[in-house]
Amino acid sequence: MKREERMWIIAWAALLGFSLLMLHNWVVTINDPGAYFVVILPLYVTVTTLSLTLQMLSRYRTEKLLWLLAVGFSAVVAGTASYVGYHAWIEDLRNHFSYGPVFLMSISVFTCWFILMPFAEHKLFRHSWCDDYTLLFSSAWSNTAKLLSAAVFVGLFWGLLVLWAGLFKVLQVTFFYELFTGRNFVYPVTAIAFGLGLSLYSAKEEALVNLYRTSLNVLGWLLPLVTFIMLLFLLALLFRGLTPLWKTGYATTLMLTLLGVMVFLFNAAWQDGSGAHKFPKWIINLISFGLVAMPLYIALCAYSLGLRIFQYGWSIERIWAALAVFELSIYAIGYALISLRRQVDWMVGAKVVNIVGAIMMVALLMLISTPVLDPARISVNSQIGRLLTDKTAVDDFDFNYLRFNAGKYGNDELRRLMNNTSHPQADLLHTKVELTLKKKFPNHGRGSESSEWDHEKLVRKLKLYPEGALLDPAFVDFLVKQLNGKEQRLNCAANNQSCQMLAIDLNADGSDELVFFDSYSSRVFSLENGKWRKIGGLIGTDMHKLTGQSLMQSLENRDVEALPNKWLDIRINTDQYSVSGN
Repeated sequence: MKREERMWIIAWAALLGFSLLMLHNWVVTINDPGAYFVVILPLYVTVTTLSLTLQMLSRYRTEKLLWLLAVGFSAVVAGTASYVGYHAWIEDLRNHFSYGPVFLMSISVFTCWFILMPFAEHKLFRHSWCDDYTLLFSSAWSNTAKLLSAAVFVGLFWGLLVLWAGLFKVLQVTFFYELFTGRNFVYPVTAIAFGLGLSLYSAKEEALVNLYRTSLNVLGWLLPLVTFIMLLFLLALLFRGLTPLWKTGYATTLMLTLLGVMVFLFNAAWQDGSGAHKFPKWIINLISFGLVAMPLYIALCAYSLGLRIFQYGWSIERIWAALAVFELSIYAIGYALISLRRQVDWMVGAKVVNIVGAIMMVALLMLISTPVLDPARISVNSQIGRLLTDKTAVDDFDFNYLRFNAGKYGNDELRRLMNNTSHPQADLLHTKVELTLKKKFPNHGRGSESSEWDHEKLVRKLKLYPEGALLDPAFVDFLVKQLNGKEQRLNCAANNQSCQMLAIDLNADGSDELVFFDSYSSRVFSLENGKWRKIGGLIGTDMHKLTGQSLMQSLENRDVEALPNKWLDIRINTDQYSVSGN
């Protein structure tokens, strides 16, 4: 790398550091920074993307096209950032409720930037967007190595500064500690160190390229294993059926992860075609079967997700899952068709699939930060539609979700509901909305929307198993008193489903205890001397399973029993200890 190019990188890195410092200094002087999200976020996005683009493509610094591409991309993402900032901030809530959309926007912007960088370099070098797949591939992985090496350099740099400050702090010299932890030092020095790390990459670029090529070849040998897992799981489904799959509540996530790993390892093994693995023929055939099986996983994921949407409507999480299914379906169907055509060189067809998949991912991530595919807008419209058409009862509706998770869209809809007079339970609806709009924080675990419980309301929320078991009215009254007195919390109250309970004899005295399932807050109640009281809580390695559809299925199927403890407790003086499993 020439000296002029290195100075270019460091100069833009320094400008980035000082720009971020000035933005920070401005933000901390604002009484309510959230009110300026519509301006703050675009400024952060603009200075970061523009500086990084000009640093990463420094070899083309004399090209006018570089400026057009860099400024054009920064302008587009700044516009989407402004939209996200406008809809993320809620006037009467703390700023941290806006951090979720802002974080997702940041991840989306970085992903789009990273995907488009190889296309920009291809355009600058070849004056076309994607004719040479080898150039696209090498640019993508070279950028990965470059960013990682710069990040490692910054990490080691700061490690030495921390050691420096720590040594002198031992001698009660705090000057260096105070200097290194001040934002006037942190921002510019970190940015300059990152730029220096990028400039140092070019000196060892050939060695690092060989390193990532070797790393991909090593990772490629995991492809047969993940293929075997895919095929074995499908074979197991033929014998076990789909019912266990739907009970878990996270099967779609696991299958999508498996597909993502399959796509990554396939490209690691075949790379741009020049470094393809020389697998034995039987492994090639195995991988071919795996590629053909990928659309089956897409079908399972789409069906599973469709069931949840049909039952409970759209949510922000389900929209992201739907986009993931759609994106991975491009690779799954494309790779399957390539395998079925029996092409000798798979990458001849996979190149087109990868380019289409990359462009589609950028398009989807951009649209998510616009009204077109905004998850908050879609989910709010879906949930409000279910509420107004009585698909979701007012008592079961999650008003907290609109208030704290759906941004401006959700809060605007809550205020519109205050003017709704056509709903059969309009008075109850208005009461719940009014209580929700007064909240500054969600109840623990998204608890009840109302601060008061009564006997009838709690009975409607509770579901006692096994089927046919009768709920003791005295227990309901006891729990109402506990809840209204804030001695107990009902975390499951905001869910659309009921709160599950189990009547089961846990001490072999002939009388049933009541187990209240509430994830990590699950507890046990017992009737002693004619009065109900809490006797303890449940502990285990998978407490998150004690809620939702999978728990309900197990209780309905009576797949539950009381087991005796294998080990007795130990008393030491007045303290008692239990033996827990590994």
